[in-house]
Amino acid sequence: MSGASRRFVMGLEGPSLTDDERRVFRELPPYGFILFKRNLVSAARTAGLIEELRSLAEPSPLLYVDQEGGTVDRLGPLLGEPRFPSPARCAERGTDAVHEAAYLMGRAARLLGFDVDFAPVVDLAQPGTGAVVLEGRCFGFHSEDVVLAGMVFLHGLARAGIASCLKHFPGLGRGPVDSHEGLPVVDAHDVDLMVTDVAPFAKLHRSSDGVMVGHAAYPGITGDETPASLSPRVVAILRERLGFTGVVYSDDLTMGALLGTVAERSVRAAAAGCDALVVARGLADYEEAVAALGEAGDSPASHARLERLRERCVEAPRPRFTEEGWSALADETAAFLESLVKPRPRVEDWIPPA
Repeated sequence: MSGASRRFVMGLEGPSLTDDERRVFRELPPYGFILFKRNLVSAARTAGLIEELRSLAEPSPLLYVDQEGGTVDRLGPLLGEPRFPSPARCAERGTDAVHEAAYLMGRAARLLGFDVDFAPVVDLAQPGTGAVVLEGRCFGFHSEDVVLAGMVFLHGLARAGIASCLKHFPGLGRGPVDSHEGLPVVDAHDVDLMVTDVAPFAKLHRSSDGVMVGHAAYPGITGDETPASLSPRVVAILRERLGFTGVVYSDDLTMGALLGTVAERSVRAAAAGCDALVVARGLADYEEAVAALGEAGDSPASHARLERLRERCVEAPRPRFTEEGWSALADETAAFLESLVKPRPRVEDWIPPA
C-alpha cells in the first residue's frame, strides 16, 4: 500500500456519496472512511453505504466509527428505541456492564460493516474540566478505575471482532476547553502527567490496535503550546517511552484547536509521527492535504503499520447484514438497558441468615 492518500481517514458530507466524492475517492483512495451522525439514517442504508465505500478502491478502505455510548452514540439510534449508555454510567454499574456495552456496540458496528471503533476514551474525569468538557465520556477519575474499565471495554470490542483505539493521548481530562472549539492548555508538570493521565495508556496500549493523539497543549512536556497531535515530543513518549507499536491517529484535523490550513495541519501531524490523519469533512481540503503530504515526503514505517492493521481487520469475521439480525440485536440491547435500571444487589442480600 502506497500513496499519500492512504494515510487519511476521511469523512463524508451526507448519507450517500456525491458524484464529486466518488470521483475524488477513486482518484485518491483514502486508507479509511469515518461515518458520523450526519451519514447514518438507517441501519440498512448504512450497511449499503459501507458496501459502496469498500468498492471504491483495492485494497478496500477500512470503515471507522466513534461509538462510545452516551453523548457519542452513533449506532444506538439506528436500533430504534434503545440508546447505548455512557461510559460513566456503565462504570457506575461495574465492569460487567462496561464489557456488555462494548460487546453489544462492537457487534452492532461489525454487523453494519465497520472495522474500527475510535474507543475507548481513557482520559481521567478531572473535576471542573474533563468531567464537564467530556460529558460522561470518561470511566472515572482514578487511573486504576479507568484502566480496569478500559481493559474490559477493549475485550468486549475484540470479542465482537472490532479493532479499538485509545484516546486522547496523553490525556484530555485536564483540558479546560473543548478542543472542537479552541486549544486546551494543560498546565501540569510532565512527571505529574506521566503518573496520572498517561497511566491508562501505558497500561492498556498493548491491548489496543491504535492510539489517538489529542489536540491539547502540554507546556510541561513540550515547553510551548504546540498541540500534542502536532508534537514529535508527545508522540515520542508514546512510541519510545511506552513502546507502542500500533497505529497512531491524529484527532480530527478540522477541529478548532488547530491553526493553519488542513493541508498544513496534515503535514505537521505526519511529521510529528501520526500514522493516520483524520479529516472529518471537506473534499477540497482533502485534495490539498494529499498533495501537500506527497510533496513533504511519505513514511514507509507508517504505511507498514497501517497495512498490518488492515490485514487484521480484513481477516476478522464479518457477518452479513440482515434486518432480522439487526432486530435481534436491538432486542438484546433493550434487555441490557433494562438491566441497568434495576437496583444493584446489596451486600447484605448475599449474606445467608444466621
